[in-house]
Amino acid sequence: MRSLIPALALAAFVAAPAYAQDKMSNDDQAAMKQLASANIAEIEAGKMGSSKAQSPDVKKFAQQMVQDHGKMLDELKSLAKSKGVALPDNAPMKDMAQSKLLERKSGAEFDKDYMEHMVKDHEKNVQDTENIAAKAKDPQFKSAVQQANAKIKEHLQMAQRLAQGAAAGSSSK
Repeated sequence: MRSLIPALALAAFVAAPAYAQDKMSNDDQAAMKQLASANIAEIEAGKMGSSKAQSPDVKKFAQQMVQDHGKMLDELKSLAKSKGVALPDNAPMKDMAQSKLLERKSGAEFDKDYMEHMVKDHEKNVQDTENIAAKAKDPQFKSAVQQANAKIKEHLQMAQRLAQGAAAGSSSK
């Protein structure tokens, strides 16, 4: 009987559901929710930019934001589901307020302000994803954040380049 108890304990440990092994730390869960909100905000801003932008380049950039951040959000949702984490469905209030201000603009002024907003957002997102990746405990989440960081850096470079053009375009009129 004595040898049966350790054998049962070992069997219970080995048969533990994979879900228990995939449980994320509270910090990782909070970071995952933060990233989901940031992606939602970028998607919403991108939708606005793709419909309101005057410049074809700004319009194309906005469409790229919808596509890339949509893909990042889908991947994050898939990972969150496998980890049992519920993600938010909306952008943070701060981002929604910023969108309302941007919505009132049009033409070259919209392009300039939208691109300035994209530069600031992506600078913040690069910093946030670097901090999250450095602290993440879950290896799958850490890898996903590192991949997202690389894509966000690309977005930042594009945004900076376009912001310079948009600023020059609006000041010449």
